[in-house]
Amino acid sequence: MGRGLLIALALWSTPGPFTLVNGTGGPLGALSIRMTNEKGAWRPLGPGLAAGARALETSPGGEDCAFDIRAESAGKTLVWTAVNLCDVRVVTLSRGRDGTLWVDYD
Repeated sequence: MGRGLLIALALWSTPGPFTLVNGTGGPLGALSIRMTNEKGAWRPLGPGLAAGARALETSPGGEDCAFDIRAESAGKTLVWTAVNLCDVRVVTLSRGRDGTLWVDYD
């Protein structure tokens, strides 16, 4: 791959606005986000999402694609790590009965 194509791909793959969906089956509160490699302060995403609810989120900024998303649910803190926010339109946060967390993308 030529250098020009690599630069174009890097510019094209930046985190954009996305729709966040609560696919956990329960309410999520105190949503926040940070870049995965930051390990610093969390930025608020919103007060929460009811089960099955959707919210349009603005671009989190930066050039990295991987973000951690944190939420409160039934007194527990849940963190979805390394969520890819590049080249996606819909991010569904999911949680299994055993507590396993995963993300589905559209």
